[in-house]
Amino acid sequence: PMLAERSFPLCMQHMHQKLVENSHLRYEGRQTFGLFLKGIGLTMKESLNFWRKAFARKVDADKFQKSYSYNIRHSYGQEGKRADYTPYTCMKIIRATPGNGEYHSCPFKQFDESHLRATLRKKKISGNSIEEIIKLTKGFHFGIACQKYFVASHGGNPHEDLISNVGTHPNQYFDQSWKYYKEKADKEAEAKAKKEMKKVEKKNSANRDDMKTEQLV
Repeated sequence: PMLAERSFPLCMQHMHQKLVENSHLRYEGRQTFGLFLKGIGLTMKESLNFWRKAFARKVDADKFQKSYSYNIRHSYGQEGKRADYTPYTCMKIIRATPGNGEYHSCPFKQFDESHLRATLRKKKISGNSIEEIIKLTKGFHFGIACQKYFVASHGGNPHEDLISNVGTHPNQYFDQSWKYYKEKADKEAEAKAKKEMKKVEKKNSANRDDMKTEQLV
């Protein structure tokens, strides 16, 4: 859940949330979300385990095997014509037209204004950023709205190279978010190491001063 909340784009966060709530996604949602998970590195075995556990409240193991496992194996090129399917682009997701009980679309396009505002507030996005995002969605600039969301949810000022590909592909969003948090963790570790080194140097310096004092006495 922490990974989804932190590094999934809003579209995938929404599908993941509905999957957790309902223990189910309909076919197009499973395809969209499943291929995204494949794109971030889940193996076929890991995907089968993920979906089996996600559906467990409503679908027993036998039904899962009969009704759902084939499509998962198919998406990894292990069934049917054995095509290696790739994750959907933002444009494909934006063009989707989900029906009732379906969630495989872009929230910046699909949500009405009040729903989007409430969602962004829940994600702790600042008021100014929310207004910018709402304005962009009204102008049908859904990809740029996603970029603004990325910036607002990743410290407010990430490097330009981190956001250049955001808003074109959900997996690019994830990759850039992962890179952002790795760089942040590396900087924090470096700062901590420097702080510890200074403590050691200060202690060593104090010990040397004590030794000099003892020798003079």
